[in-house]
Amino acid sequence: MDKPLVMVVDDEKEVANVIAQTISETGRYDVVTVYSAKDALQALAKHKRLLGLAGNSIRLIFLDIKMPEMDGLQFLERVRKDYGEDIGICMLTAWEDEEKWDRATSGFVVNYLKKPFKKEELIRTLDRFFEGREGELVLDTFEKHIQKREEFKKQPPATQL
Repeated sequence: MDKPLVMVVDDEKEVANVIAQTISETGRYDVVTVYSAKDALQALAKHKRLLGLAGNSIRLIFLDIKMPEMDGLQFLERVRKDYGEDIGICMLTAWEDEEKWDRATSGFVVNYLKKPFKKEELIRTLDRFFEGREGELVLDTFEKHIQKREEFKKQPPATQL
């Protein structure tokens, strides 16, 4: 049986390669690594299953937010428009604020992990997703978002220089 296919999308090549290596080292997943949202859209098109077979062979995407040309949140919106919710998406980014959380959770991401990532957390996300616990992940992420909202409200407003 084929291993589930995961895609890593990050414009920082070294970071993307470390994420991909972490996933590959489990021995349970195959990985496609791309360095831009544009290349990720091409990879999704390439891995689209033939008529009669639903969806895409890429089942889960680890996605950075800050990228040139098309950022991760724009890519998320595009994937949801073109592929629906058939493909799981986990944000994996150094960027975290209320607006990004709002946009990510409205796109039903399965998780929102911060860089530098924790290997155990990344693998736990993979395993839970492929155990069929995607719904739990989405709910957990939404609950984390509610908690984050409270944290964001307690932070003093940013001052402009």
